[in-house]
Amino acid sequence: MSARKNNPTELRGAPDLLLTRLLNAPRELVFKAWTDPEQLRQWCPQEFTNPVCELSPHPGGAIRIDMRAPDGTIYPMTGTYQEVVAPERLVFRSAALDAHGEPLFEVLHSVTFAAEGQKTRLTVRAHVLNTTAAAAPHLRGAEQGWSQSLDRLDGHLNRMPRTAAAIRRSTQHGTFVIERAFSFAPAVVFAAWADPVAKARWFVGPGTWRPLARELDFRIGGHEHVSGQWPGGTSAFSCSYHDIVPDERIVYTYDMHLNECHISVSLATVEFKAESAGTLLIITEQGVFLDGYDDAGSREKGTRVLLDQLDAALRGEASAS
Repeated sequence: MSARKNNPTELRGAPDLLLTRLLNAPRELVFKAWTDPEQLRQWCPQEFTNPVCELSPHPGGAIRIDMRAPDGTIYPMTGTYQEVVAPERLVFRSAALDAHGEPLFEVLHSVTFAAEGQKTRLTVRAHVLNTTAAAAPHLRGAEQGWSQSLDRLDGHLNRMPRTAAAIRRSTQHGTFVIERAFSFAPAVVFAAWADPVAKARWFVGPGTWRPLARELDFRIGGHEHVSGQWPGGTSAFSCSYHDIVPDERIVYTYDMHLNECHISVSLATVEFKAESAGTLLIITEQGVFLDGYDDAGSREKGTRVLLDQLDAALRGEASAS
């Protein structure tokens, strides 16, 4: 932990920033440009780039964006979505971080998308919640940075196709339930989900899948991220934990990305029920597949493969001990 910390109460009362633009694109396309990381990374301020752009656009979902300046300096930002009402409104809280990973300032952003024929009236309001003395130059440049970003957003949208077919629609799928019996006590099976080392033994892609990154912060409000390489590209799983009852229940939401395309958002409940012979594991999932990725059967099949791998990992640990 850094010995130096910003004082978030040094300065308060910075004025709200309000910007509006009439964009020549339907609001479905404009909303998607805000929630698709591959599009969002294309309209940062002039001469800046976004080497990291990770979004989980659902309430409670995480945001991580690193902006690289022309001189190579990285300006990291983290945040959390408060409201996501497609294609009408986004509300998210974000914090700009200093070189020590401490918040320089925190801002609540409210973004609305109002249809005006085939155009969109975009309104961005930024309300500073907390700030520090070191944040002053950053806040002075906020309006210019946002103006440049919205100019680049306008240009990005003008380069996109406007046909109805180009506006991809979400496909909602029904709930699936999987029950699986394990010959181990609930505490043992639960630990395989909760412990980062144990979970890494079975929560992997099959075959030639190769892990690229893995993080697990197993607590209510914590997050998990797993990405990997396939022969045909990359996949990523990003999760937020909402309810955890040790040895009994885990509730989480998760997003899946395939080759940087956001393909699904799901709600999952995992229950651990004690039986005389061990544990009955019950997984209930419900979600939305995006951009035409509507193969819910494949998702259920993939979950069953993971449970096979979990069983093999548990048996392997038992035989090794």
